[in-house]
Amino acid sequence: MTAPAAKGRRFAWRRSLFVVLCVVVLAIVASQFTSAEALGADLSKADPAWVTVAVVLHGAFFVLYGGLYAAGFRAVGVSSGALRLVPVMFASIFAKTAVPFTAAPAAAVFIDDAMARGQSGPRTAVGVVVTLAVDLLTALPFVLAGTVALVMRDRLVAFALLGTAVFVVFIAGVLATLVLSARMPRVLERLLVRCGALVNRAAVVLGRPAPVPGGWARRTTETLAAAVTSIPGHPRDIAVASGFGLLLHLANLAGLGALFLAFGQGLDLAALAAGFGMSIVFFIIAIVPDGVGAVEGAMALVFVQLGMPATSAILVTLAYRILNVWLPVAIGFWCARRLRLFG
Repeated sequence: MTAPAAKGRRFAWRRSLFVVLCVVVLAIVASQFTSAEALGADLSKADPAWVTVAVVLHGAFFVLYGGLYAAGFRAVGVSSGALRLVPVMFASIFAKTAVPFTAAPAAAVFIDDAMARGQSGPRTAVGVVVTLAVDLLTALPFVLAGTVALVMRDRLVAFALLGTAVFVVFIAGVLATLVLSARMPRVLERLLVRCGALVNRAAVVLGRPAPVPGGWARRTTETLAAAVTSIPGHPRDIAVASGFGLLLHLANLAGLGALFLAFGQGLDLAALAAGFGMSIVFFIIAIVPDGVGAVEGAMALVFVQLGMPATSAILVTLAYRILNVWLPVAIGFWCARRLRLFG
């Protein structure tokens, strides 16, 4: 068997295992709250008008995400249009899910697309990190609002505080990487050397070739430093990216609110804020792609604790995740083939 064929089989095996794992986790989450008969009965009562509103709002959410990426890329000197990046973003979502437990394929999609247009691949990689930082910072107010809602209702207080603390630490780590690359590049290079050595050592232990080449830390640091130091010269692009970040989270929140109404639930602002805030937290801190299983469990738990009937909590959560994750993964598969990425 050739090396590419063996590699393809390993990826296919990992994808199949991941899909099975997702189905099992979702089934377990649903079974903890309600029965299949109750879910089916409530699903048949969904208001199609509000479901349509939720679909439209989630469509706007992804278009705004394209705007965020475009502005983030411009801040590091990479030119691209918002609408041009929307299918690339969907393809990156598919890549992240198709090769689970690593974020590299998602970034590789943007890099591959940028290089095909004659743009800098390394600067695009930095643009992905800058976009992530802006995305997380603009999500933070929504996370804090959700935590405050749970604290005020005296529900899941330790759960909310711990999750939010880990989320803030993650943001600090992303920002620290950018600051170190601009202010203390030698410190960052030494840290990357150690990280590369650990990765290579782990690969050798597992009987795999060392994946981090010599000089990687130096080249990565130089690229980061060059791109990050250009950001202060693009304040308008950072401001535009921040605006897109706030708007996309508002559209996402409004889409969740529409699903509340679609399944006959009143707009309990505390439940809406808490469920949305914890979905962001577990989307980021869970080790599985897109927080599959963790986000569903956290959202359903929050909704039930704040008084929503169990069947409605499950339906709202699963409908939201279908629009946020599974439908984009399906669209991303088509986009990846259409754009002929990964060449």
